Amino acid sequence: MDIREEVKALEEDVKGYRRHLHQYPEIRLEVPMTRDYIVEQLTSFGFEDLDVELMENAIIAQLRVENSASSVGFRADMDALSVIELNDIDFKSKNEYMHACGHDGHMAALLGLAKVLAKNKEKLSETVTFVFQPAEEGPGGAEILIKNGLFKKYPMRAIFGTHVMGEVDEGVIATRPGPLMARNGEIRVHITGKGTHGATPQLGNDAIVAGSWFVTQLQSIVARNVSPLKSGVVTIGSFNGGTAENIIAEEVVMEGTMRSFDDETYELIKQRIYEIGKGMEVSFGVKADIEVIDYYLVVENDNDLFDVMEKAVGEELYVVDPKMAAEDFSFYQKEVPGLFYFIGTRSKKFDQHLHNATYNFDEKVLLNVIETNLRILETMGTYHD
Repeated sequence: MDIREEVKALEEDVKGYRRHLHQYPEIRLEVPMTRDYIVEQLTSFGFEDLDVELMENAIIAQLRVENSASSVGFRADMDALSVIELNDIDFKSKNEYMHACGHDGHMAALLGLAKVLAKNKEKLSETVTFVFQPAEEGPGGAEILIKNGLFKKYPMRAIFGTHVMGEVDEGVIATRPGPLMARNGEIRVHITGKGTHGATPQLGNDAIVAGSWFVTQLQSIVARNVSPLKSGVVTIGSFNGGTAENIIAEEVVMEGTMRSFDDETYELIKQRIYEIGKGMEVSFGVKADIEVIDYYLVVENDNDLFDVMEKAVGEELYVVDPKMAAEDFSFYQKEVPGLFYFIGTRSKKFDQHLHNATYNFDEKVLLNVIETNLRILETMGTYHD
Protein backbone atom coordinates (compact mmCIF):
# COMPACT_ATOMS: atom_id res chain seq x y z
CA MET A 1 0.00 0.00 0.00
CA ASP A 2 1.49 3.40 -0.98
CA ILE A 3 1.55 6.49 1.22
CA ARG A 4 -1.66 8.00 -0.14
CA GLU A 5 -3.62 4.78 0.39
CA GLU A 6 -2.20 4.39 3.91
CA VAL A 7 -3.32 7.90 4.78
CA LYS A 8 -6.75 7.59 3.17
CA ALA A 9 -7.43 4.54 5.34
CA LEU A 10 -7.05 6.79 8.41
CA GLU A 11 -9.85 9.19 7.47
CA GLU A 12 -12.52 8.00 9.90
CA ASP A 13 -10.00 7.53 12.72
CA VAL A 14 -8.63 11.05 12.34
CA LYS A 15 -12.12 12.52 12.19
CA GLY A 16 -12.96 10.67 15.39
CA TYR A 17 -9.82 11.93 17.17
CA ARG A 18 -10.50 15.53 16.20
CA ARG A 19 -14.18 15.50 17.11
CA HIS A 20 -13.59 13.91 20.50
CA LEU A 21 -10.87 16.44 21.34
CA HIS A 22 -13.08 19.27 20.10
CA GLN A 23 -15.80 18.38 22.60
CA TYR A 24 -13.48 18.43 25.61
CA PRO A 25 -11.18 21.45 25.23
CA GLU A 26 -8.88 22.58 28.04
CA ILE A 27 -6.67 25.64 28.35
CA ARG A 28 -3.09 26.61 29.11
CA LEU A 29 -1.18 24.00 31.15
CA GLU A 30 -4.33 22.41 32.56
CA VAL A 31 -5.08 19.76 29.92
CA PRO A 32 -5.26 16.45 31.88
CA MET A 33 -8.25 15.00 29.99
CA THR A 34 -6.59 15.80 26.68
CA ARG A 35 -3.36 14.18 27.87
CA ASP A 36 -5.16 11.03 29.03
CA TYR A 37 -7.00 10.68 25.72
CA ILE A 38 -3.77 10.99 23.72
CA VAL A 39 -2.01 8.50 25.99
CA GLU A 40 -4.90 6.08 25.49
CA GLN A 41 -4.68 6.36 21.71
CA LEU A 42 -0.88 6.07 21.55
CA THR A 43 -0.98 3.03 23.80
CA SER A 44 -3.56 1.41 21.51
CA PHE A 45 -1.14 1.94 18.59
CA GLY A 46 1.53 -0.04 20.48
CA PHE A 47 3.62 2.82 21.87
CA GLU A 48 5.45 2.02 25.09
CA ASP A 49 7.32 4.09 27.68
CA LEU A 50 5.41 7.29 27.03
CA ASP A 51 7.06 10.20 28.83
CA VAL A 52 4.52 12.25 30.79
CA GLU A 53 7.02 13.43 33.42
CA LEU A 54 9.13 15.92 31.45
CA MET A 55 6.42 18.59 31.76
CA GLU A 56 2.99 18.70 33.35
CA ASN A 57 0.41 17.30 30.90
CA ALA A 58 2.88 17.07 28.00
CA ILE A 59 3.51 13.76 26.25
CA ILE A 60 6.71 12.67 24.50
CA ALA A 61 6.46 9.48 22.46
CA GLN A 62 9.02 7.78 20.25
CA LEU A 63 9.19 5.10 17.62
CA ARG A 64 12.76 4.02 18.29
CA VAL A 65 15.10 2.58 15.69
CA GLU A 66 18.12 0.70 17.00
CA ASN A 67 21.44 2.56 16.69
CA SER A 68 19.66 5.81 15.76
CA ALA A 69 21.58 8.52 17.61
CA SER A 70 19.14 11.28 16.76
CA SER A 71 15.58 11.63 15.50
CA VAL A 72 13.15 13.68 13.46
CA GLY A 73 10.52 15.37 15.63
CA PHE A 74 6.94 16.48 15.12
CA ARG A 75 5.02 18.72 17.51
CA ALA A 76 1.32 19.34 18.12
CA ASP A 77 -0.11 21.89 20.56
CA MET A 78 -2.90 20.81 22.91
CA ASP A 79 -4.59 23.83 24.49
CA ALA A 80 -7.79 25.64 23.54
CA LEU A 81 -9.04 29.20 24.03
CA SER A 82 -11.40 30.85 26.52
CA VAL A 83 -14.07 31.22 23.85
CA ILE A 84 -17.70 30.12 24.01
CA GLU A 85 -18.45 28.10 20.86
CA LEU A 86 -21.30 29.32 18.65
CA ASN A 87 -21.28 26.46 16.13
CA ASP A 88 -24.42 24.32 15.88
CA ILE A 89 -22.70 20.95 15.41
CA ASP A 90 -23.12 17.55 17.03
CA PHE A 91 -19.55 17.63 18.40
CA LYS A 92 -19.81 21.13 19.89
CA SER A 93 -17.65 21.95 22.91
CA LYS A 94 -19.20 20.75 26.16
CA ASN A 95 -17.70 23.52 28.32
CA GLU A 96 -16.85 27.22 28.27
CA TYR A 97 -13.69 26.74 26.18
CA MET A 98 -13.27 26.09 22.46
CA HIS A 99 -10.63 24.84 20.06
CA ALA A 100 -11.04 28.05 18.07
CA CYS A 101 -7.39 27.91 16.99
CA GLY A 102 -7.56 24.39 15.57
CA HIS A 103 -5.26 22.65 18.01
CA ASP A 104 -7.73 19.74 18.06
CA GLY A 105 -6.84 19.24 14.41
CA HIS A 106 -3.11 19.44 15.06
CA MET A 107 -3.35 16.69 17.69
CA ALA A 108 -5.57 14.53 15.48
CA ALA A 109 -3.10 14.79 12.58
CA LEU A 110 -0.16 13.87 14.79
CA LEU A 111 -2.07 10.91 16.21
CA GLY A 112 -2.76 9.82 12.64
CA LEU A 113 0.94 10.07 11.77
CA ALA A 114 1.84 8.10 14.90
CA LYS A 115 -0.64 5.37 13.99
CA VAL A 116 0.53 4.89 10.43
CA LEU A 117 4.20 4.91 11.42
CA ALA A 118 3.62 2.46 14.28
CA LYS A 119 1.94 0.14 11.79
CA ASN A 120 4.90 0.48 9.40
CA LYS A 121 7.78 0.70 11.85
CA GLU A 122 9.91 -1.62 9.73
CA LYS A 123 10.01 1.14 7.09
CA LEU A 124 11.81 3.53 9.47
CA SER A 125 15.59 3.91 9.38
CA GLU A 126 15.64 6.60 12.08
CA THR A 127 13.83 7.30 15.33
CA VAL A 128 10.78 9.57 15.14
CA THR A 129 9.77 11.70 18.15
CA PHE A 130 6.23 12.95 18.77
CA VAL A 131 5.80 16.01 21.03
CA PHE A 132 2.33 16.82 22.36
CA GLN A 133 2.71 20.21 24.05
CA PRO A 134 0.23 22.22 26.19
CA ALA A 135 0.16 25.98 26.69
CA GLU A 136 0.97 27.29 23.21
CA GLU A 137 -1.60 30.06 23.69
CA GLY A 138 0.19 30.90 26.94
CA PRO A 139 2.41 30.86 28.91
CA GLY A 140 4.61 29.12 26.32
CA GLY A 141 4.86 25.37 26.82
CA ALA A 142 7.67 24.96 24.28
CA GLU A 143 10.09 27.00 26.37
CA ILE A 144 9.17 24.99 29.48
CA LEU A 145 9.79 21.68 27.70
CA ILE A 146 13.18 22.88 26.47
CA LYS A 147 14.23 24.11 29.92
CA ASN A 148 13.19 20.72 31.30
CA GLY A 149 15.62 18.99 28.93
CA LEU A 150 13.57 17.99 25.88
CA PHE A 151 16.43 18.02 23.39
CA LYS A 152 18.97 16.59 25.84
CA LYS A 153 16.76 13.60 26.57
CA TYR A 154 15.40 13.30 23.01
CA PRO A 155 18.02 14.54 20.51
CA MET A 156 16.50 15.71 17.22
CA ARG A 157 18.18 16.75 14.00
CA ALA A 158 15.02 18.54 12.90
CA ILE A 159 11.54 19.34 14.17
CA PHE A 160 8.35 20.12 12.24
CA GLY A 161 5.09 21.77 13.25
CA THR A 162 1.89 22.67 11.47
CA HIS A 163 -1.09 24.96 11.95
CA VAL A 164 -4.50 25.26 10.33
CA MET A 165 -5.01 28.52 8.45
CA GLY A 166 -8.36 30.04 7.52
CA GLU A 167 -6.89 32.45 4.96
CA VAL A 168 -5.47 29.62 2.82
CA ASP A 169 -7.57 27.42 0.53
CA GLU A 170 -8.66 24.05 1.85
CA GLY A 171 -5.95 21.39 1.74
CA VAL A 172 -3.14 23.68 0.51
CA ILE A 173 0.25 23.32 2.21
CA ALA A 174 1.78 26.77 2.73
CA THR A 175 5.05 27.97 4.21
CA ARG A 176 8.16 29.97 3.34
CA PRO A 177 11.90 29.98 4.07
CA GLY A 178 13.16 32.36 6.74
CA PRO A 179 10.77 34.45 8.87
CA LEU A 180 7.23 33.04 8.80
CA MET A 181 5.69 34.44 12.00
CA ALA A 182 6.56 37.39 14.20
CA ARG A 183 8.24 37.92 17.53
CA ASN A 184 5.74 39.35 19.99
CA GLY A 185 5.59 41.17 23.30
CA GLU A 186 2.73 42.33 25.50
CA ILE A 187 2.57 45.98 26.67
CA ARG A 188 1.27 46.91 30.13
CA VAL A 189 0.92 50.61 31.07
CA HIS A 190 -0.33 52.16 34.32
CA ILE A 191 -0.54 55.96 34.33
CA THR A 192 -1.08 57.82 37.59
CA GLY A 193 -2.07 61.48 37.46
CA LYS A 194 -3.91 63.74 39.88
CA GLY A 195 -7.68 63.75 40.12
CA THR A 196 -9.81 66.84 40.51
CA HIS A 197 -13.22 68.23 39.55
CA GLY A 198 -13.86 68.30 35.81
CA ALA A 199 -14.61 72.02 36.07
CA THR A 200 -11.13 72.79 37.45
CA PRO A 201 -8.72 70.82 35.23
CA GLN A 202 -5.84 73.18 36.04
CA LEU A 203 -5.74 71.69 39.56
CA GLY A 204 -5.11 68.14 38.35
CA ASN A 205 -3.03 66.05 35.98
CA ASP A 206 -5.38 64.27 33.59
CA ALA A 207 -4.37 60.64 33.09
CA ILE A 208 -6.78 60.23 30.18
CA VAL A 209 -5.28 63.13 28.24
CA ALA A 210 -1.78 61.81 28.96
CA GLY A 211 -2.76 58.29 27.98
CA SER A 212 -4.42 59.45 24.77
CA TRP A 213 -1.26 61.33 23.82
CA PHE A 214 0.81 58.23 24.61
CA VAL A 215 -1.32 56.01 22.33
CA THR A 216 -1.07 58.55 19.52
CA GLN A 217 2.71 58.87 19.88
CA LEU A 218 3.13 55.10 19.74
CA GLN A 219 1.90 55.22 16.15
CA SER A 220 4.99 57.25 15.22
CA ILE A 221 7.33 54.37 16.10
CA VAL A 222 6.68 52.25 13.02
CA ALA A 223 5.95 55.28 10.82
CA ARG A 224 9.06 57.27 11.76
CA ASN A 225 11.57 55.05 13.59
CA VAL A 226 11.39 51.68 11.83
CA SER A 227 12.99 51.37 8.39
CA PRO A 228 10.43 51.15 5.55
CA LEU A 229 12.23 47.92 4.57
CA LYS A 230 11.38 46.36 7.94
CA SER A 231 8.04 45.51 9.54
CA GLY A 232 6.52 46.18 12.94
CA VAL A 233 3.20 46.53 14.72
CA VAL A 234 2.29 48.40 17.90
CA THR A 235 -1.33 48.04 19.01
CA ILE A 236 -3.08 49.22 22.18
CA GLY A 237 -6.17 47.04 22.48
CA SER A 238 -7.41 47.99 25.95
CA PHE A 239 -7.69 51.50 27.48
CA ASN A 240 -9.47 51.98 30.81
CA GLY A 241 -9.67 55.09 32.95
CA GLY A 242 -11.93 57.50 34.74
CA THR A 243 -14.78 57.11 37.22
CA ALA A 244 -17.36 59.77 36.29
CA GLU A 245 -18.14 62.33 33.60
CA ASN A 246 -17.23 65.32 35.80
CA ILE A 247 -13.99 64.03 37.37
CA ILE A 248 -10.49 64.43 35.95
CA ALA A 249 -9.19 60.85 35.78
CA GLU A 250 -6.40 60.00 38.18
CA GLU A 251 -5.54 56.61 36.66
CA VAL A 252 -5.44 54.92 33.27
CA VAL A 253 -4.55 51.31 32.61
CA MET A 254 -3.90 50.07 29.10
CA GLU A 255 -2.71 46.89 27.43
CA GLY A 256 -1.38 46.18 23.98
CA THR A 257 0.87 44.08 21.80
CA MET A 258 3.98 44.63 19.68
CA ARG A 259 5.37 42.47 16.90
CA SER A 260 8.26 42.32 14.44
CA PHE A 261 10.03 39.87 12.17
CA ASP A 262 13.54 40.57 13.48
CA ASP A 263 15.10 41.12 16.89
CA GLU A 264 16.74 44.45 16.05
CA THR A 265 13.41 46.04 15.08
CA TYR A 266 11.70 44.48 18.08
CA GLU A 267 14.24 45.98 20.49
CA LEU A 268 13.97 49.37 18.78
CA ILE A 269 10.19 49.39 19.20
CA LYS A 270 10.52 48.41 22.85
CA GLN A 271 13.11 51.16 23.50
CA ARG A 272 10.89 53.81 21.91
CA ILE A 273 7.86 52.74 24.00
CA TYR A 274 9.83 53.41 27.18
CA GLU A 275 11.22 56.70 25.84
CA ILE A 276 7.77 57.96 24.85
CA GLY A 277 6.58 57.03 28.33
CA LYS A 278 9.28 59.19 29.91
CA GLY A 279 8.32 62.08 27.65
CA MET A 280 4.70 61.70 28.73
CA GLU A 281 5.69 61.93 32.39
CA VAL A 282 7.52 65.22 31.80
CA SER A 283 4.88 66.71 29.51
CA PHE A 284 1.81 65.89 31.59
CA GLY A 285 3.11 65.67 35.15
CA VAL A 286 2.04 62.02 35.51
CA LYS A 287 3.80 58.84 36.59
CA ALA A 288 3.97 55.96 34.12
CA ASP A 289 4.71 52.34 35.03
CA ILE A 290 5.43 50.63 31.72
CA GLU A 291 6.30 46.99 31.19
CA VAL A 292 6.93 45.15 27.93
CA ILE A 293 6.72 41.40 28.50
CA ASP A 294 8.71 39.42 25.93
CA TYR A 295 6.71 36.43 24.72
CA TYR A 296 7.56 34.37 21.65
CA LEU A 297 10.47 34.62 19.22
CA VAL A 298 10.44 34.89 15.43
CA VAL A 299 9.33 31.66 13.74
CA GLU A 300 12.22 31.39 11.29
CA ASN A 301 12.21 28.38 9.00
CA ASP A 302 15.46 26.60 8.26
CA ASN A 303 16.42 26.96 4.58
CA ASP A 304 17.55 23.35 4.20
CA LEU A 305 14.29 22.08 5.68
CA PHE A 306 12.36 24.35 3.33
CA ASP A 307 14.18 22.60 0.48
CA VAL A 308 13.03 19.29 1.97
CA MET A 309 9.45 20.60 2.04
CA GLU A 310 9.67 21.74 -1.58
CA LYS A 311 10.80 18.29 -2.67
CA ALA A 312 8.18 16.58 -0.50
CA VAL A 313 5.20 18.65 -1.67
CA GLY A 314 6.32 19.65 -5.15
CA GLU A 315 4.59 22.29 -7.26
CA GLU A 316 1.52 22.28 -5.00
CA LEU A 317 3.48 24.03 -2.23
CA TYR A 318 2.28 27.61 -1.72
CA VAL A 319 4.92 30.12 -0.62
CA VAL A 320 2.97 32.34 1.76
CA ASP A 321 3.71 35.87 2.97
CA PRO A 322 4.95 36.22 6.56
CA LYS A 323 2.24 36.46 9.23
CA MET A 324 2.29 38.89 12.18
CA ALA A 325 0.78 36.20 14.41
CA ALA A 326 3.16 34.56 16.91
CA GLU A 327 3.90 30.94 17.83
CA ASP A 328 5.99 29.31 20.55
CA PHE A 329 7.29 26.78 18.00
CA SER A 330 9.94 29.48 17.61
CA PHE A 331 11.64 28.30 20.81
CA TYR A 332 12.30 24.87 19.29
CA GLN A 333 13.90 26.54 16.27
CA LYS A 334 16.45 28.25 18.52
CA GLU A 335 17.68 24.81 19.61
CA VAL A 336 17.47 22.66 16.46
CA PRO A 337 16.64 23.26 12.78
CA GLY A 338 12.88 23.55 12.46
CA LEU A 339 10.16 24.18 9.92
CA PHE A 340 6.60 25.36 10.56
CA TYR A 341 3.90 25.22 7.91
CA PHE A 342 0.20 25.94 7.42
CA ILE A 343 -2.61 23.73 6.16
CA GLY A 344 -5.43 25.67 4.53
CA THR A 345 -9.03 25.23 5.73
CA ARG A 346 -10.87 27.87 3.66
CA SER A 347 -13.79 26.68 1.52
CA LYS A 348 -17.32 27.83 0.62
CA LYS A 349 -18.62 25.99 3.68
CA PHE A 350 -15.79 26.92 6.05
CA ASP A 351 -14.66 30.52 5.60
CA GLN A 352 -13.79 31.63 9.13
CA HIS A 353 -10.52 32.84 10.55
CA LEU A 354 -8.85 31.52 13.68
CA HIS A 355 -9.84 32.66 17.19
CA ASN A 356 -13.44 32.92 16.01
CA ALA A 357 -16.34 31.38 17.96
CA THR A 358 -17.61 29.75 14.75
CA TYR A 359 -14.25 28.48 13.42
CA ASN A 360 -14.58 24.99 11.94
CA PHE A 361 -13.05 22.93 9.12
CA ASP A 362 -13.34 19.69 7.20
CA GLU A 363 -11.14 17.01 8.77
CA LYS A 364 -10.05 15.78 5.35
CA VAL A 365 -7.41 18.54 5.33
CA LEU A 366 -5.68 16.70 8.18
CA LEU A 367 -4.98 13.82 5.81
CA ASN A 368 -2.88 16.27 3.75
CA VAL A 369 -0.87 17.03 6.89
CA ILE A 370 -0.22 13.34 7.56
CA GLU A 371 0.76 12.67 3.94
CA THR A 372 3.02 15.72 3.91
CA ASN A 373 4.79 14.58 7.07
CA LEU A 374 5.28 11.09 5.65
CA ARG A 375 6.73 12.56 2.48
CA ILE A 376 9.01 14.79 4.55
CA LEU A 377 10.32 11.69 6.32
CA GLU A 378 10.70 9.95 2.97
CA THR A 379 12.63 12.91 1.53
CA MET A 380 14.90 12.99 4.60
CA GLY A 381 15.66 9.27 4.25
CA THR A 382 13.89 8.41 7.51
CA TYR A 383 10.93 6.54 6.00
CA HIS A 384 11.07 4.14 3.06
CA ASP A 385 7.71 3.33 1.49
